[in-house]
Amino acid sequence: MVYQLFCLLFLILIIVGTVSLFRSIKHRKTRLDIMEKKMDDLHELIKRGKN
Repeated sequence: MVYQLFCLLFLILIIVGTVSLFRSIKHRKTRLDIMEKKMDDLHELIKRGKN
């Protein structure tokens, strides 16, 4: 009984995870671009700090 409950919870988690993944794929490009820009800014700051 407990085992079946765990399996059900696991399945629900997987389904919810995939749905949110597919939704975030659309936004991921912009999110990645933002992250990249932040990393570049950080890199510039580090370079300036060393000089």
